[in-house]
Amino acid sequence: MRKAIIYAPSLFLPLMLYLGVIIFSGGADERLTKVMFRIPMIMSTPWVLTLGDFVLFIGLICLFVEIIKSASTRSDAIVNHALSMLLLVFCVVAFLLFPGFSTSVFFLLLIMCLLDVLAGPIISIVAARRDFGVGERLIS
Repeated sequence: MRKAIIYAPSLFLPLMLYLGVIIFSGGADERLTKVMFRIPMIMSTPWVLTLGDFVLFIGLICLFVEIIKSASTRSDAIVNHALSMLLLVFCVVAFLLFPGFSTSVFFLLLIMCLLDVLAGPIISIVAARRDFGVGERLIS
């Protein structure tokens, strides 16, 4: 169970949340713009949080977790990068082919997956270089 949590991309969670919204509601656009709550602010306009905003908030937290996980130089990170790539491919195909996935919320989740795929290996390489002491050395 612990290995499954380490291997699985964290961005899988907001994507499954989005998929649940698509499956259990008639249309994605209407459900994602539904107001979850309003918070009165000092100025006259309230702060409104929609379900789409909440999904994006969860996505940002998961992207942060993915970036932290990518700093690892263990072999688990390689599997995580590969699964993140598969998740990105799924997102691109779903965005292009299925009508429920062609929303701005899903597009931003797709961009989060792209950032994870691009940043993950780069951060892993930098961390590995630091661990192995490869790089420029200062000459005194």
